Amino acid sequence: MISFNIKHLGWKGMACSALVAAATLTACSDWDDHFDANSSVLDSQRSTLWQQIEKADNLKEFASLLKKTGFDENLSASQTYTVWAPVDGTFDYDVLANYSSERVLKEFVENHIARNNYPVSGQVDQRIYMLNEKKMSFNGSSDYNIQGVKLITPNMSSCMNGTLHTINGKVPFLSSIYESLSNFDYPIDSISAYIKSYDEKKIDESKSKKGPVLNGEQTYLDTVYYEHNELFTFYDAYINEEDSSYTMIAPTNKAWEKAMTTVRSYFNYRPEFEFMEDPVDKVVQKVKLEDADAMRDSVAKVALYAGLIFNNNIYDNKKLKTLQTGATLHADSLITTTETKMYSEDAENLFAHATRVEKSNGALWVTDDSLYMRTWTLWNPEIRIEAEYSNYWAGTSNVSNNQPEAKAVNKPNEEVLGKISNGSYLEVAPKSMAVNPEMYFYLPNVRSTEYSVYVVFVPANINSKYYSDPLKKNHLEVIIGYADDKGKNAEVTFKDIEPEVDSLLTVEGMTAKIDTTYIGDITFPTSYVGMYGSSQTYAPYMRIRSRVSSKQAATYDRTMRIDCIILRPKNLDDYIKAHPDYKYDRHLY
Repeated sequence: MISFNIKHLGWKGMACSALVAAATLTACSDWDDHFDANSSVLDSQRSTLWQQIEKADNLKEFASLLKKTGFDENLSASQTYTVWAPVDGTFDYDVLANYSSERVLKEFVENHIARNNYPVSGQVDQRIYMLNEKKMSFNGSSDYNIQGVKLITPNMSSCMNGTLHTINGKVPFLSSIYESLSNFDYPIDSISAYIKSYDEKKIDESKSKKGPVLNGEQTYLDTVYYEHNELFTFYDAYINEEDSSYTMIAPTNKAWEKAMTTVRSYFNYRPEFEFMEDPVDKVVQKVKLEDADAMRDSVAKVALYAGLIFNNNIYDNKKLKTLQTGATLHADSLITTTETKMYSEDAENLFAHATRVEKSNGALWVTDDSLYMRTWTLWNPEIRIEAEYSNYWAGTSNVSNNQPEAKAVNKPNEEVLGKISNGSYLEVAPKSMAVNPEMYFYLPNVRSTEYSVYVVFVPANINSKYYSDPLKKNHLEVIIGYADDKGKNAEVTFKDIEPEVDSLLTVEGMTAKIDTTYIGDITFPTSYVGMYGSSQTYAPYMRIRSRVSSKQAATYDRTMRIDCIILRPKNLDDYIKAHPDYKYDRHLY
């Protein structure tokens, strides 16, 4: 799933800064030399592509658009191209003439020109990358076509710098998912603005010609740039690449704002709050945020966007390639590019009220005025903390050897009911028979919301059905500490907790169960998502301690065996109770 470590997002003083963009741009460079035409040509071939286009009576409209974009100069130089030129009256010239030169260049001119020579004769069956990186089918044996558009005059001119074909119409331009964010053909400029805010140009040092180092900085005599967007890497979703295949849910502006209102509620940050750095010795640290509101807005956008993109080439995601508007998705599950799994019920809802728009590298699904994603799917997920992971240990008291012991379950007792997660658990044994051990855990990535809290306990005979001691219950107290709505450290205590032990008599003797024990409900007013200091993860804490008196020692067990801690959003907990067969992604921290 997506990591909310703010360091990865380029935060400066815990305020999000713009990151980084998408295709490849080049300045004048000897890189072009790779495409120079062969100079040993016949005299009849010494005219340029531009000269042939300019003098053709039926290519006036095409020539006008070349001049509008300045590409006539490129076709006058020595670099080799093949041009498929639509003849006058076969395309929407008046519409294109009103576009910006940048858009005409990308969507029309570069959509009809490729580097290198592609003359035709005999059987042709090729896949050609045009200058805008779109891949086109060029085929035929007598009636040739480029991406389905018929050639009128193949090989109209073999020029000193390439080949000219005339065609009967415009080659359709199909934008990539990323390019669609700039077109605004649909009301999706809210999500588009978020993604585009991370665009920037970077110098391609491997292709740029270096100059002297001035004032400690490298200069360049000839600079080649490329565009980069850090979100592509952060979300593992390269929606700009033509050789990829993605499905992206695109919420309309109304759907985006409606969802953002909900998502923001999970990320309420206080400018100042207290953090219990050492719960055992009660060492409190005061934490200050430079801009809590900016942090809230940025983290909310990260969370919202994280569940919207799917790689079409993996698992059941492949079914998205052919899913059409109005059709029902039949898939066991989908996996987002941030590795969150959405099972069939949730996955189907995402597309039920959206419209498919075909793109060159997949499809964009534009929603209606709502985004049909359940809040716990990714924005406010269930949090599961494996107790045996020592990085969550906040401290101990009255524990044997001053350290609890993580134990692997290599061959679990098959008579124990239930299943242990991750194949291991934490055993917290008392320092002596007369004391009660205590274990403290940090609870990372808590949202500002209400949770139903569970702790999964393991019976003493988990590793062997020949366990000889009589099985006993635990008697426990659980305390959760956090920053209250004023930023002050507060604690909530849950008493008299007894994990269930089934006294089922079998031939072998007594058996027991792995018990998911309900602790209680708690509301955290402050979000801790992305709260990382130089060497500290800020988080609430849980204190689990045995509460067995000397009189109870014969019937209760002071040793605690803990599998994991579960913080389940209250609305998810209620839904599961009403729908016990509901499948959802159980996030592991």
